[in-house]
Amino acid sequence: MIDTILYNVIYQEANPYGALTAYLEDDSRTVYLYLQSEQNPEWKIRALWIRNRVIALSSRDQADFTNGLAPILLANEITLDADISEIKQEDVHFIWTEEGDGVAVFIKEELHAFLPSWSGIKGLAGYSKFARIDTITANPLGDSSHGVIAEIVERSRKFWEFRAEKDSWKRIQSSRLSFLESKFGAHTKYWSADGGKFPFVGIAKFESNSFPEVIIYSTVGLSAQNMPTVDLFHKDYLAYARIELVIAVRYLPGDKSETWVPHFLGELVKFPWNMTKWLGAGHTISMNRRDPDALYLNFTSAILLKELSPVDHPDIKLAEAPDLNGLITESNQPVNFLFIQPINDEEAYYMQSEGSKALINLMAEKGIGWVHNSEREGLL
Repeated sequence: MIDTILYNVIYQEANPYGALTAYLEDDSRTVYLYLQSEQNPEWKIRALWIRNRVIALSSRDQADFTNGLAPILLANEITLDADISEIKQEDVHFIWTEEGDGVAVFIKEELHAFLPSWSGIKGLAGYSKFARIDTITANPLGDSSHGVIAEIVERSRKFWEFRAEKDSWKRIQSSRLSFLESKFGAHTKYWSADGGKFPFVGIAKFESNSFPEVIIYSTVGLSAQNMPTVDLFHKDYLAYARIELVIAVRYLPGDKSETWVPHFLGELVKFPWNMTKWLGAGHTISMNRRDPDALYLNFTSAILLKELSPVDHPDIKLAEAPDLNGLITESNQPVNFLFIQPINDEEAYYMQSEGSKALINLMAEKGIGWVHNSEREGLL
């Protein structure tokens, strides 16, 4: 056995969102793929065996575990043709999943491994070409040209090829703005919210004749890519993976919404990819921006709404809610427009104890609906 362990990072790459970094490491005994978060300290590092670099043994050396070394797979756990040669940097390239939380490893243009979004769940590490059976750090890859993994990798490849096209963002931006303007009329202001980095996202402001008492802000382009981890919660995840975020604010004299809403949305647009979490109806988010028009309440959180109830409040009444169903993405997926409704600590606590549906029903009962009213009183 090797006396001196020499660690060599063969290849390293951040995902296109800049949130996760994958690297291949050769410790002269094994080669592993590691995936770590750059933004979320709670996200646990993933590890996937790629190959041994020494002849496989029939039993595991317990000293490896004691010394914190990456496990060498055993002779009965790997294929008969398992390669133990050195991997050269120039032979490696990665293809990231659209969501950015999975990565495929190609060596000399051949798929050798796939670390999926569900790595780390129920003992599954990921899929590796030279794994013969399910092991502690690798599972068999199977046919790299057919099946579910091949389909995911090919779909990912096509997505990134599309996003690399020169006019892809303009097409995405145009389709979202056109849809929103068909509902609210021409936008009155537009801000870039991406800081010049992928994913590209904007924020549009609308003062609609259809809803004269309301100012509407919507993200533009958030729905151009799938959010991560949705597939862990929904079998038909493609129906939930694309969203835009909307805040509808009651118009007040001397309106100050422009001083905080665009900033708040701008802080949210990269949250799913930075934190590797998805956003959906009934989810709550923290509010780091104070509403300067708030009269009675300190809005510290917000709940996301998909089904919109009428606004029937002493301050504002709107019998109709905007119908934002029907926008289909370039990949033929529906876009879910989620409305942000700010809430205070007491309402957030009620939701935690009774569930999001209970709070949403209470909002409907009190006539709060889909519009944020800075001057409303508490629901409880």
